[in-house]
Amino acid sequence: MIKMSRKSIIVTIGTMIVSVALPFIVPFNNYWMCILVSFCYFTILSSSLNLLQGYTGQVSLGHNAFMAVGAYTYGIFAKKFTFFGSQVIGVFLGLLIAFLFGLLIGIACSRLSSIFLSMATSSFVKALTAIIVVEAWLTGGANGLTGVPRIKLFGIDKLAPAAYNRYLYYIALVMAFVIVMACWRLVNSKTGRAFRAIRNSPIAAASMGINVTGYKFLVCGISAAMAGLAGVIFAWNLSYLSADMFSKMGVRMLTMTVAGGMGTIPGPIIGSVIMGYLPELLRDFGGHLDGIYGLTIIIIFLFMPTGLFGGFEIIRNKITRVFNKSKRDELKETS
Repeated sequence: MIKMSRKSIIVTIGTMIVSVALPFIVPFNNYWMCILVSFCYFTILSSSLNLLQGYTGQVSLGHNAFMAVGAYTYGIFAKKFTFFGSQVIGVFLGLLIAFLFGLLIGIACSRLSSIFLSMATSSFVKALTAIIVVEAWLTGGANGLTGVPRIKLFGIDKLAPAAYNRYLYYIALVMAFVIVMACWRLVNSKTGRAFRAIRNSPIAAASMGINVTGYKFLVCGISAAMAGLAGVIFAWNLSYLSADMFSKMGVRMLTMTVAGGMGTIPGPIIGSVIMGYLPELLRDFGGHLDGIYGLTIIIIFLFMPTGLFGGFEIIRNKITRVFNKSKRDELKETS
């Protein structure tokens, strides 16, 4: 079992302290509380894509569809059934159905690669969006699914929006922390080493006895279930769902993962916080956000191929080398 280094433990504890304190630092209103909750489900969402794309090299432009599956499954079930424990079952069904849809995409992953796989996953989003709009009797159609029940835990569903979202933030934060730690444990296990081997060379991985097809199915299912969980938190946060919300999420999610640093655990967290708040800063340019996301990806690839996390590491290493060099020079002068 691989243990976390002392530096990783300190960074993790520091991040958690800041995260817990954030609701008391920012203004207490519904706007800021919604943004804080969005950081949590964006972290889960980008971590799920990072697991698929960053660690196994499977290109997906349809991960937002799994988020929609989880959100709509929970929303529909929780609206129709109000018995005790129905919300827990709704969450479980959201993850399960997203997982099953992920296995279907796993079929495409086992047969397609590169641009063909990205086209197939993108087409999956279009097909799911069309189904949501057409099946209005179930999903609300183009008008959206309204009245999605809030999470009923300790009576927080009866609180004012800002107070409700503060409690929801802490619930989502715990979920995000569990997901991130689970991803860290997974990628540092035997399964994670198989994922990286498949990413580097599927042929070489198969020659070493790794079940490439089986692992592709596994990672597609796991990452889809994670995206489904992000969708459930999204439904809790807004209490309203529409196909447009998810159809525009794909590029944003990809930007978060790439900007933060694919193939790293902290990368999706960094990307989720920075890129998650970017639309609020660029509210006046709302019609050009997709173009801004695309430009951001190009700039990151040109100047920081390993993402912001990798860029921070490069800068830190350079500063450390300069500091060590100056220290050695001082020792030479004194000796």
